[in-house]
Amino acid sequence: MSVTVIPYSRVQAIGDVLFATRGGRIHSFNLSDHKHISSWQHPDVGKQSGADDSQAGPKNETEAPVGAENAPETEESEPPAKRQRVAEGDLNSSAGDATATTEKNGQHKGKKGKGQGKDENNGDKSRMGRVVDRPLITLMTCTEDGRHLIAVSGHDKSVWVFEHDGKGQLSKLSQRGMPKRPSAIAIGPGSQIIVADKFGDVYSIPLIMTPLSPSSLALRAALTAKPSATEPAANTFTVHSKRNLAALEHQRKQLELEKAKGGGAKTEGPDFELSLLLGHVSMLTSLAVTEIQGRTYIVTADRDEHIRVSRYMPQAHVIEGFCLGHKDFISDMTTPLRREDILISGGGDEELFIWDWRAGRILHKTNLLALAREIAPQTTRVAVSALTSLVYPEDGGLTYVLAICEGIRAIFTWQLTAESDLKNPGIIQLPCNPLHMAIAPASSGSVPKLIVAMDPGSNVQVKSLHAYTLTRSENRLASGVEIPIHGQSSDGPEMQVSESDIRNMFYTVENLRKQGSAGEDAGTDSIVEATEEVAIGPAEA
Repeated sequence: MSVTVIPYSRVQAIGDVLFATRGGRIHSFNLSDHKHISSWQHPDVGKQSGADDSQAGPKNETEAPVGAENAPETEESEPPAKRQRVAEGDLNSSAGDATATTEKNGQHKGKKGKGQGKDENNGDKSRMGRVVDRPLITLMTCTEDGRHLIAVSGHDKSVWVFEHDGKGQLSKLSQRGMPKRPSAIAIGPGSQIIVADKFGDVYSIPLIMTPLSPSSLALRAALTAKPSATEPAANTFTVHSKRNLAALEHQRKQLELEKAKGGGAKTEGPDFELSLLLGHVSMLTSLAVTEIQGRTYIVTADRDEHIRVSRYMPQAHVIEGFCLGHKDFISDMTTPLRREDILISGGGDEELFIWDWRAGRILHKTNLLALAREIAPQTTRVAVSALTSLVYPEDGGLTYVLAICEGIRAIFTWQLTAESDLKNPGIIQLPCNPLHMAIAPASSGSVPKLIVAMDPGSNVQVKSLHAYTLTRSENRLASGVEIPIHGQSSDGPEMQVSESDIRNMFYTVENLRKQGSAGEDAGTDSIVEATEEVAIGPAEA
């Protein structure tokens, strides 16, 4: 089994301070002298280290996670995954692993053996990019003033709020466990954290946590209590398809689990303020909160090619419109700096879309696949993993949009013109695959810095964190001098994982592509799946 080290995976710049996540840790670096400042680690990191030390012999990369008190959701706690499109060559078979066979109709079927849920090549559930059984910071953002940093740990579905002293030191203010695993976060007006999750719901929680009083908890329990059920509403006489039967079996297992725990009405709930704002019938992949002409909106994107524009709280139930036109999943969106009237989205399509999002109208498209083929001629499709923007120079300069794609060693750049089109494309080539990027705005007399978290793989000579100055040539962005970032230690033996775990943790965007999305039945498949989820969803969807 090949072993590698967990790379840095998320970056956030606040002035001259860079925050970077690595596994269950958040490190801070000074971008002026390039030195490491401090680090914070998730409480479960120590538990993970102890668990690793107690295991004898090498770990089988296809072995199912051993149960623990703080273990993440098991296979039984989630509904059956949607069918995934399987690319040629994606399925590999070996002794002890799942075997894959190609049917005469061209569809791949994986036969998964016991304990193979973690391998990304075995079965639909692992191809959805399940969170590996270890502490991992999956999302990170900050408030506009830089005084607070917000992070999400995927394995325990927790939102963490830290106070930042402005010099790279963090103080934990709160930890709040969400009902389902967050998939996107944003900061909204009124000191609210807006959280989207993998089941399609969007919640708001206050930035500064105020625990609910005992009377409020009792009232919430009374209002949310549901009578215990003994059998699902559906049965084998009303359900016939294989996927619906699997969902029905999932519901029965959930009910049996509740009975084993004591049954009765479910009255448990969070002990903090939590407001449900809106919901989709598909997994949410990106979230933006934007203000224009004195009104604030929540823009949400999902796996089923939809972008929805909703009013901000307390009227988040009001839908202002949709931006429809994507043919494949949407994985990220951005409203470029100083151009809040424009939305740029990307995902599994060949193009980036430029929208007048209030009117729900496509203004322009730009071909991303063609640009990717300039450095990787064999590329057949792209999966956008991050979008961002910058203004260069800051005083009355031009607006630029940057994109990275999963598995492509480059950052793609464009100038956003006054006509809301993307022109002057550029390519910044990288030594290895980018995982995330951030812009450190220019300080007085300097130029903006581009920070990239990369996956060096087994190449120990390449660092995971890179920073570059940005230059312009004929209105195209280019990388200038590389800035060293010191103090990139490996953190400890618990950071060593298999290459399979690296794939499961950081290469999940392409797995959003549904079976048939590039074929003739893509639209029908999407509608059928959404209908089935609503008809007989899990007991706790």
